[in-house]
Amino acid sequence: MYLPQVDLVGSYTRLDSQIELDALSLNPLNSASETIPGQLLIDLIGGPGAFQTPVTSRNITRSSINTLWPIYTGGKITAKKNLLQLEQTEASHVLEEVRRARFTELVATYFGLVMAERALNTQQQVESALSRHLHVATALEDQAQISGVERLAAEAAYDRARITTRAVEEQRDTAHNAFASLIHMDFQDNGHRVESRRLDPTTPLFTLPQLPPRDTFEAGLSEHPSLRILSTKHEQAKNIAQASRGLYRPDVFLFGSYNVYENDSLASDLTPDWLVGVGVRIALVDRSGRKGKVGAADNTVREVDSLQKATQRRLELLLDRNYREARQALAEHRDLASTVALAEQTLRLQERAFAEGLGRSLDVIDAQTFLATTQTRRDAAALRFVLAFTQLLTLSGDYESLFSYVLEGDEIQ
Repeated sequence: MYLPQVDLVGSYTRLDSQIELDALSLNPLNSASETIPGQLLIDLIGGPGAFQTPVTSRNITRSSINTLWPIYTGGKITAKKNLLQLEQTEASHVLEEVRRARFTELVATYFGLVMAERALNTQQQVESALSRHLHVATALEDQAQISGVERLAAEAAYDRARITTRAVEEQRDTAHNAFASLIHMDFQDNGHRVESRRLDPTTPLFTLPQLPPRDTFEAGLSEHPSLRILSTKHEQAKNIAQASRGLYRPDVFLFGSYNVYENDSLASDLTPDWLVGVGVRIALVDRSGRKGKVGAADNTVREVDSLQKATQRRLELLLDRNYREARQALAEHRDLASTVALAEQTLRLQERAFAEGLGRSLDVIDAQTFLATTQTRRDAAALRFVLAFTQLLTLSGDYESLFSYVLEGDEIQ
């Protein structure tokens, strides 16, 4: 932008008449032609026409190389150059924001698939256990140790479990397809869907013995792409304001021209082949609305300042919410361990009592349902922790360290 502008300019002009120079209109012939001796001399030479010289023909063809080199523009060039650099900076921040969003989506979709697999595994265990319970109930009914109602209760529970298993399988398949779509995995073969190609997640859900301090995540919050984008827009608005104020300042420039081609005429012989100079341009009356542009730019600066503060508060609240969610989910997962142990023990006792004819089929079914519900709830708490913890790492900009936490954390088997 600080380099000169060089243009090759060509033109063709046709005049209504050729331009001629009348020597009689020039001194001293002008005064001499008004005397009698002068008029006799003019007639002797050939009349007034003899004193007329063509300067140029009616058809004028000309080409030249022109250059204009701004020296001072009131800060407009500097502001425009800064704006171009800020646009590149803003694009990099937008790319980082998209990268973080895609990473969060990938983690949520992947561990959603892991959770769906665990829920299906739990439900299949329930179905298998109720199938065994139905087999025992049928045998006890044949031995007349329980009534037919007890056996029907076991059969109904088993049928409900099969229905639930099919529903959970559909949920697992939906989660699987969502993850496959996210990573652009091709499940099409010659236009037909290939169902045998499945994604088997190998990284399980995990928890941490203790959540890192809140300061760990707050340190990188100021570098969040949303804030940096607004900071870039703030600088852009300031440069626009600077460029708008530059409209009130003069423009100083160097200029030059070199004739490349022109008609063979007296005018071309008299005109120099090149010229250089310095110029100043001051807009006395401007139709571009300088005052409005300056006011709009200043308003934009204030608006961006307000957006920065609002975004900062929003990010702080988002971090606080996710930190509390991660802490609560971690505590819930830890505290549900005793409930799972109780549910397992209760189920063993109810199965033993039923096999000995001392318990009811409904008690076994309730114990089995309670165990499955508690296990699923505990897994859901682990999933909530992973998602909230991922959000914390993303907000702080340290999202790639999630892989280290996965290796160091406690796997959910």
